Amino acid sequence: MRALTAAAVLCVLTACSSGPTRPPVTDNTPAPTAAEMLAQARAKNQHWLDPALITHFPESGITDYRPPAKLAVLLPQSGNLAVAGNAIRDGLLSAYYAETRSKPGIRFYDTQGSAAGAKTAFERAMNDGTQMIIGPIGKDEVAAIHDIAGTLPVLVLNRLETPSNRHVLNFSLSPEREGELIAERLLGKGLLQAAVFSQSSDSNSRMLAAFEKRYQSGGGNVILKAPAPVFGKDAEGVAINSVLPEAVREAKAVLLLMNGDAAKPTRAALALNGAAGIPVFAGTDITDSGDAKTNTQLDGIEFLQMPWLVNRGNSLNISAAQLLKLPSARGPGAKLNAFGADAWLIATRLPVWLASPNSEIGGATGNLHLEPDGRIERTLSWSVFRAGVSQAANGP
Repeated sequence: MRALTAAAVLCVLTACSSGPTRPPVTDNTPAPTAAEMLAQARAKNQHWLDPALITHFPESGITDYRPPAKLAVLLPQSGNLAVAGNAIRDGLLSAYYAETRSKPGIRFYDTQGSAAGAKTAFERAMNDGTQMIIGPIGKDEVAAIHDIAGTLPVLVLNRLETPSNRHVLNFSLSPEREGELIAERLLGKGLLQAAVFSQSSDSNSRMLAAFEKRYQSGGGNVILKAPAPVFGKDAEGVAINSVLPEAVREAKAVLLLMNGDAAKPTRAALALNGAAGIPVFAGTDITDSGDAKTNTQLDGIEFLQMPWLVNRGNSLNISAAQLLKLPSARGPGAKLNAFGADAWLIATRLPVWLASPNSEIGGATGNLHLEPDGRIERTLSWSVFRAGVSQAANGP
């Protein structure tokens, strides 16, 4: 037998053909757009984050804990947002120091509360070799960072309306989310006619809009929207009872979007106007009260509550009670402490979501889950005032 030539052997090994050659096939299918990738993720109930998001994080040997080697936190330490920034910082550091396992180096950068300041802080963090960024918090700051982020994970701390960056997760204490959860509570109880009283604020307006949208989509009807009632006085200084619209008596549920100090006289006005027996619900702001001794006036009101504020279980095993001595923990600042603590939790638990997108993490601000577009949503538990004290509400 004649020996095969080198060319013939190569042809056999590579399964080449001795027939006429054909031009190579070119795939002209365009790469999917960001919107198409997001739609595909939604259809599969998966996230669309870059699968290599934490590739460069050091291995920890722990399934649900893998922090970066270097962590940068972009927060306003000066400017109009500095107070909020300090509260978030204190919450994040409380969780950081409570962690007993290996921790990353952490550095804070001042964004000065502006888009330009956020970009400068971002560039400094990148030059310093960070592996992950938390922040910023301002709406303009977040938009600026969203547009330039890439190659490493960024957890921005404000709501993005149209996320389109596969390296960005966004986490916020969204009033819209509270509105949706309240609507679902009322719908679940079959209470399909609601009267709403609210204090004037941007947050309450957004919460009400989200509540109404979700409530109506489930068959509910808002029959009354009114400001928080005010008790006036006559010429002799005698209190005049607040007269509420008659429609309130037709409601099957009353929603109070206000703090505890405003809710107390509103509750009295409901009783004086023949609506004492109607179930009352509220958002998280109702716990903000200047006089806890009079909280018995809120008895029976069901409201959304963060685990952090009532020492209920969360993955961090810390709560607001441990930060009471800090100036940032006073009043509404306690919620921002919880927000900061959860930012740390998310930064160190990313492997959980990358491996199992539909899993939940018990956070300080609620149970956290990852939406397909990188938004981190919260589910809050329900509480009720009894004898002036917040307690877990029974039933769904």
